[in-house]
Amino acid sequence: MRLLQRYITMELMRVFVMVLTGISVLLVFVGVFQQASENGLGPMEVLQILPYVLYSLLPITIPATMLLTVTVVYGRMAGDQELTAARAAGINLFSLIWPSLLMGATLSLGALLLTDQVIPWSIQKIQETVLLKMEKIFLDQLRNDHQFIDSHRGLAITVMDVQEKTLVKPTIRYSPRNGQTFTIQAESARIQFNLEERTARIKVVGGYIHMSDGRGAWIREEEYPFPLPMIDKEPKARHMAVLEIDRELDKLQANQKSWQTRQAFARSWHLMTGHYEELEMPRFVDLVQNQRGGEDRGHRLRTEYHSRFALAGSCFFFVLVGSPFSIIQAKRQFLTSFFMVFMPIVFLYYPAIMLAMNQAKNGILPPAWVMWIANIVTGFIGLYLLRRLMRN
Repeated sequence: MRLLQRYITMELMRVFVMVLTGISVLLVFVGVFQQASENGLGPMEVLQILPYVLYSLLPITIPATMLLTVTVVYGRMAGDQELTAARAAGINLFSLIWPSLLMGATLSLGALLLTDQVIPWSIQKIQETVLLKMEKIFLDQLRNDHQFIDSHRGLAITVMDVQEKTLVKPTIRYSPRNGQTFTIQAESARIQFNLEERTARIKVVGGYIHMSDGRGAWIREEEYPFPLPMIDKEPKARHMAVLEIDRELDKLQANQKSWQTRQAFARSWHLMTGHYEELEMPRFVDLVQNQRGGEDRGHRLRTEYHSRFALAGSCFFFVLVGSPFSIIQAKRQFLTSFFMVFMPIVFLYYPAIMLAMNQAKNGILPPAWVMWIANIVTGFIGLYLLRRLMRN
């Protein structure tokens, strides 16, 4: 790398690191405060999740920081006539812009790596910290109130006492939406939260289980899984890596074929036998709802898959627009140039991304191309500005 390109690269890196540090410090406290307020975290838990929140904010801050960086560096160089001197010496301006394009492409790959690998890992670490706190809150509530009720998941637990993690003489009632209600009365039980399975496993010792259909049985020692309180049953798409999304999509596709086959067979059988009322029975309705739920889940996963690449690539396209524009606007203050570029991005680029994401999640438009529309338009604008700069 020649001297002038090294000089520009070092200027870009210096400004980028300074701006990114300032923005990240500001936003990380906002993110930590949000996590603490939502989950009731204490000072120790806040310190534990502090670095993980920083990782999750970087893909948001990196594109805007890089745009501000190229605006500051190239705007100052153009305003100080450094680029004019370089052109007078016979140096092509594109040779001075390519360090920023290379840096933008590298940061796009870094942002993709962050969203695909680092952020799911950091979210898991945050959830583990929250889970430990949640487990303590859960046991403290049972210890103080002698009961815990989660009406959303149909779980109710009453106890005589709590000794560490052991429930003394608990009564557990579970009413799933699609299943039988059962009640367990036991001498003791021990609870353990499992984040990977997203369940709370209760090991019952010496008890009796009573089903809503009248059946019952004595229990010597048995373990029962229950939905984890305050944790979603399925991981969110943005918390999954690309390989996990691929596996989940393959699984959903197989389930969809199975549901479609079962639905077609059931509909044909009921129509053939004249049992039209069976089409309104809960079992058939549940089958249709499961199929629709799988389709909705598939749309969300595919949207996340393609939006992850599109949003990571935004860093490169922002540089492609910001670098020539800041040179063209050399006589203006760099903040003026930055806002002249950033305001259309805020009011046009990101709303277009959100609209495309919403349409793709609803299954209206395919995410494979609709998520790239904003980047393609930004790229054409950047190429136009670059061509105009080269001509002038």
